[in-house]
Amino acid sequence: GENPVAENLTAEEVARRVERIKEKVDATALSKDESKAIRQIEKDSIPRMNRYREQLATMGERNSFSKTDPDATFMRMKEDAMLNGQLKPGYNVQISTENQFITNFGIYQRPTDTLTMIDYLESFRNRYGIRSDEIVADSGYGSEENYEYMLRNGMTPYVKYNMFHVEQRRKYRNDPFRVSNLFYNQQEDFYVCPMGQRMRFMRQEKRHTASGYEQTVSIYRA
Repeated sequence: GENPVAENLTAEEVARRVERIKEKVDATALSKDESKAIRQIEKDSIPRMNRYREQLATMGERNSFSKTDPDATFMRMKEDAMLNGQLKPGYNVQISTENQFITNFGIYQRPTDTLTMIDYLESFRNRYGIRSDEIVADSGYGSEENYEYMLRNGMTPYVKYNMFHVEQRRKYRNDPFRVSNLFYNQQEDFYVCPMGQRMRFMRQEKRHTASGYEQTVSIYRA
């Protein structure tokens, strides 16, 4: 036999099918359980489908929202006494300064600073008609996409990459299996694994970040 094709039924289609069933079948011929099932679909399942659709529309590209403040997104806060972080609805506020004067601000629904940087720098250009010459930011803003954007637009980035502080730890520096700790022969393009085997270039792969940015990753294999 053939495998059935899965359907994504809308609430409207479910309602139409229920009406067609009721038209074709005499209500008196239905058993008690069948009548109960139809009533449950009409009074519970269809309203629930409509509610889920509205919630997904409100959420948009986010993974959560607050029922009391639909524009707010649940983010991990650092304010609790145990310092283990708590999820609370909030906003990601960005502020930039120059010579201790606030030059720009932005309010974002994304909790990740990395994904706000380009939009924030564009808002600065839209506000003043110019771009900043130098950008100073912490490692929370370091990503290949952000570096490419800043360099392409003539900015000098003083922005640590997101693994900078981790790489300073002794445990990381002494780990022989980390890619950054492997010996690399640039002239012949190969790495050497901890066992002494050469890992040669195999292929390049395309990967996409959460923002849709396309990265090219090189694959090496022993």
